Amino acid sequence: MIEQYPYVDEKSERRYKKVPVHAPGTRNGETGKEWRGKMPPKGKHWQYTPDKLDEFDAAGEIYWSPTGNPRRMVFCEPDKGIPVQDIWLNYRDSINQAQMTTGYPTEKNFDMLKMIIGASSNPGDIVMDCFTGSGTTLGAAFELDRQWIGVDNSLESIKAVLKRFIVGLDVYGDYVTENNRVQCCLDVMSKCSFDIVTESESASNIMCITTATKEQEDIRNYRIANVTNG
Repeated sequence: MIEQYPYVDEKSERRYKKVPVHAPGTRNGETGKEWRGKMPPKGKHWQYTPDKLDEFDAAGEIYWSPTGNPRRMVFCEPDKGIPVQDIWLNYRDSINQAQMTTGYPTEKNFDMLKMIIGASSNPGDIVMDCFTGSGTTLGAAFELDRQWIGVDNSLESIKAVLKRFIVGLDVYGDYVTENNRVQCCLDVMSKCSFDIVTESESASNIMCITTATKEQEDIRNYRIANVTNG
């Protein structure tokens, strides 16, 4: 905490760090205008509108350097925990033998996807994954009460998504316990309720469009669409 928030506010005695109030790129709107007699640095713009910067300054959250350069004071909130860093060492690869997977080669860690979705969306939001793969993002979105849309042109991806939502996951790489692996195919009409729409007899070009929410009584109520590239 001391390294991330190296300064202490004299009035509140709270720890804080200084961050820029400008960002790269020029803007012609409010964030490109003058604030407190200063224009943004050349080639940059204010991260906030002048009115919002006034709010920060009135709340004592703007640090003015001896040369008059404004920076925002971001205070440490211990009750909220420490912000997650950009190197994550607490998630195992999905093909670790202790993980439950679909067996898809590029499958991501389920808990990691839940963390990302939970931090970047709210319940009821729509999460879209245009490279669905094994459907880990869709499964994580479903667990967090998000609606979801998944798209992929791979037949193996469709099989993996169906396995995740219909058959269930397997422990990857367990070759000791007998009869613990399940083979999944696309013949699942008798197992769940969904529609198949096709414009081609070939299954080589597939777009999977799936959507569901946890509040729905039947989690298997989704749609698989088989379409051509056209």
